[in-house]
Amino acid sequence: MPKPLPLTDQPLFFLDYDGTLAPIVDDPDAAYPHPAVPEMLQHLSATHPVYIVTGRHLRDLDAFLPELSLPAIGLHGAQEGELHGTVQDRLTPDDREKLNAMRAAVPSIEGVWVEDKEHTFAVHYRGAADPEAAAQAIAAWAEATPDTLNVISGKDVVELRPAHLHKGTAVQAVAAQHPSRTPLYLGDDVTDEDAFQALPAEAITVKVGGGETAARFRLPDVPAVVAYLQRYLA
Repeated sequence: MPKPLPLTDQPLFFLDYDGTLAPIVDDPDAAYPHPAVPEMLQHLSATHPVYIVTGRHLRDLDAFLPELSLPAIGLHGAQEGELHGTVQDRLTPDDREKLNAMRAAVPSIEGVWVEDKEHTFAVHYRGAADPEAAAQAIAAWAEATPDTLNVISGKDVVELRPAHLHKGTAVQAVAAQHPSRTPLYLGDDVTDEDAFQALPAEAITVKVGGGETAARFRLPDVPAVVAYLQRYLA
């Protein structure tokens, strides 16, 4: 029996985007949010701090959430800033050099494509003509990743990121600025596990979907996320 999700009087919201506020789709450019999300976020942010935490470049979310100027963490912690506002890049010159070298070495395979995120990138193989062969080739390529980068394996996608920058370190820094509030983090991806583990024990951490997790609670899908967050507006 899953534990019921509690509410907290003074939440500090950390919300992943893909798979949490928007359903997972084959084309990242078509990942529009659940219809209730934009208005809901606007109301939530009127009374509580709301941070979007994403693996995307923050500029990529502007088109999906056009009316919202929310604080945000992008590229798995390598960016911080605001939707429709300024964005600060936290990558070092060494990070960029290593990422560029790996980007140049991505194998050319039919149906495999690279999503460039300015200074980082993800290799998608969901549409490969031979998914098993593509997965093996991408795994072999990823073995050459230097120790200063982490390999993040997601849902038919592999992404590289600097080892010293991740969602966990990013949300820890934000939570320290709001000591009177209880962090509430919802996310569906393996990269969200860093945040689940980094936040204090009293945080409300929620894994969306299946799979092993360090989160304290679970929700099955995006509509369940929306239903839970709307309880804060009741």
